[in-house]
Amino acid sequence: MDSPLLVVGAGPVGLAAALTLSRFNVPLRIIDRNDAPTTLSKALVLWRRSLINLDPAIPYETWLGQGMVPKGLHFFDQGAYHATMTLDNSGHVLPPGLLIPQSNVEASLIDALEKRGVIIERETCLESFERKGDRVLCQLKTPQGTECVETPYLFGCDGAHSTVRHGLGLDFAGESVAQRWLLGDIEVNVKDGVNPHTPRDARERALSHGWLYSTNSDQGSLQLFPITDTRYRIFVEAGMVGPETPRQDPTIADLQASLIERTRLQWKITDAYWLADFRINERQVSQYVHGNVFLAGDAAHVHSPAGGQGMNTGIQDAVNLAWKTALVMRGAADASLLETYQEERHPVAARVIKISGRAMRMTMNTNRLTRGVQDVIQSIVTHIPAVRKMVTSILAEDDVKYLNSSLSGESEGKIEPGVTMPDVPIEIDGQSVSSIQLLRPEHESVFYTLILMADAKPALWPTDPLLQCRQLGQDFRDPERHFQSTFGLHADSGVLVRPDGVIAAEGSPSAIRTWLARSS
Repeated sequence: MDSPLLVVGAGPVGLAAALTLSRFNVPLRIIDRNDAPTTLSKALVLWRRSLINLDPAIPYETWLGQGMVPKGLHFFDQGAYHATMTLDNSGHVLPPGLLIPQSNVEASLIDALEKRGVIIERETCLESFERKGDRVLCQLKTPQGTECVETPYLFGCDGAHSTVRHGLGLDFAGESVAQRWLLGDIEVNVKDGVNPHTPRDARERALSHGWLYSTNSDQGSLQLFPITDTRYRIFVEAGMVGPETPRQDPTIADLQASLIERTRLQWKITDAYWLADFRINERQVSQYVHGNVFLAGDAAHVHSPAGGQGMNTGIQDAVNLAWKTALVMRGAADASLLETYQEERHPVAARVIKISGRAMRMTMNTNRLTRGVQDVIQSIVTHIPAVRKMVTSILAEDDVKYLNSSLSGESEGKIEPGVTMPDVPIEIDGQSVSSIQLLRPEHESVFYTLILMADAKPALWPTDPLLQCRQLGQDFRDPERHFQSTFGLHADSGVLVRPDGVIAAEGSPSAIRTWLARSS
């Protein structure tokens, strides 16, 4: 490794990429055109799969004290309560997610990077680049003037208006939703009489810790997401628009009027931290990998905010790409490994676009008859445990799988390779913790974790400088058999886990050895 890799963009995606690369001691530079991190909340939730992806660099315990655990969603229609969808977290140690503003997520990522000696180069932007063989020649605009640099790899983590994507000349295929939305991060308190519509349910008066609120109405939908006990994000559907319709940010009075018009909530808006008029785009590039230039996050895909998947999908893009690039840069894998980034991550974003778009359109229903049918269905299905479990899995992104990836190896148990390592309770040093702790690396050369069952003989298993071993009964205990029953492996089996928490292969020593040989 000689000249540093260049990460363009220091939002959550670029920061996650840089942090993962720095874990493996990859030389890098990370640049951002802004003079400081965002102070806006923007994205509001860090889902479980992102906590797992980030855990080797930022332990999940660090995040737990920073955010509010979402409990579920209350559904209303024209202000009248009709259903509740609780999140089913049975069998897990980690919460399904944490309500944490993007600004706080970025602050934690920046702090972790700085502790590793990586400093973001602010007020620095990529002006142009050219691919020359195995190098990328980049022209940067810095506070000191123009700088020409070369890099072995260029990561485009620079958002929806990506300079890297434009430099590649790519079509950002998809559509713009012809709908205006009003957004506000607001401070509220309960004040009887502020809304002339009389509450008919306790949920219409109280500030409910950790509960999300969604109502359909004749005027359009309205959603509320808690940030703190008294601070909420409000989304208000505000009518059809054309591509030339100018944007006009709402006022506190506009948002208060929407609360009165569409709900029975006795909430008074006392302050606002962010007010915006925004539009939704659903777009995705067809190819994320262009030789040694890559796209991740909003530079590669944008979609509806429904479900809070955007920042999380981008972070997971970044971690997937970064560990593979680090392995190639260390000379421990062929460059063809990088093609699997496209193979694994493009279908994930395509699915997110589809599901989040469908969820958004379900709320954009002003027809009373069809809304009535929808309300009845919601009232029924929200009481079905399997539905609650499925919805929680989708939101937490537990259901993100690479089952058809060329990297997925053999399996002899219940868990298929390509699935994220299950988060189940185990015991380490007498403390009940998540099984995710087994993946924390001993040192920077560790990429993979081999977890051996109780009767496996370590001498028979592959050894490698890239590999660390954890054995049941020695390094951890499973007193309630959650780990063993989840995997369903016999007592002399093993599980190989990738740096992004994805199961690579499981079963016999030969299955693990085959995967390591094929992926090097």
